[in-house]
Amino acid sequence: MTSFKEKFYKQYVTTHNSHLYGQASLATFRSQFPVWKHYYQDLMPQDKDAVLLDLGCGNGGFVFFLQQLGYSNVRGVDLSAEQIEEGNGLGIKGLEVADIKQFLSTVESVDCVIARDVVEHFTRQEAFELLLLVVQKLKPGGRFIMQVPNGEGIFFSSIFYGDYTHEVAYSVSSVRQLFLNVGFHSSQCFPTGPVPHTLRGKLRYWLWALKVIQHRFWKMVETGNPAGIFTSNLIAVGIK
Repeated sequence: MTSFKEKFYKQYVTTHNSHLYGQASLATFRSQFPVWKHYYQDLMPQDKDAVLLDLGCGNGGFVFFLQQLGYSNVRGVDLSAEQIEEGNGLGIKGLEVADIKQFLSTVESVDCVIARDVVEHFTRQEAFELLLLVVQKLKPGGRFIMQVPNGEGIFFSSIFYGDYTHEVAYSVSSVRQLFLNVGFHSSQCFPTGPVPHTLRGKLRYWLWALKVIQHRFWKMVETGNPAGIFTSNLIAVGIK
């Protein structure tokens, strides 16, 4: 019997991404640069010659972003041939089709591994095994950066249930538990809220801040602890 994920990933652009994001182009990727810079630029290695791997890179938009930032040694890998074909058609270099676990087993040590909107597609056991392999491949002091659906997010359900292939949502606590058990010595998590780089973005940023204050209040009332990240996704960084 054909695995549903095998079928879905084979047609990921046709049956999913194109309906969510429309036709991919370098221009649409560039329009995301202010957001990606806000979220990720300070998390990346300072050395522009660092070896970077983007696991589950999709059509390569983030690989293109890193290359435009000046990183000279970036590779992206994805199981979906349709997505890699789309990225290759846009002229993005360093993309290849492969199972990411098999791909990782063949690479030498790296400085940074990125997995945006990827780890949630794996079961708990599969994610544990994947991160064990990531830790093995990272150089001492290397970092793993992932973006995943945030189970504590106020509106996370639209993200988590918006893709039939999603398996697990995460939280600050479960990320820390996972990272420490696979061998990272530290774990940090960050929100992915509105980015104030335009007037509309600034309005969304402050309205969201008010919503978070309200949410913290009611969380304090129920649990006695207002702490948490409440955006639909969270970004997590593990340091080896």
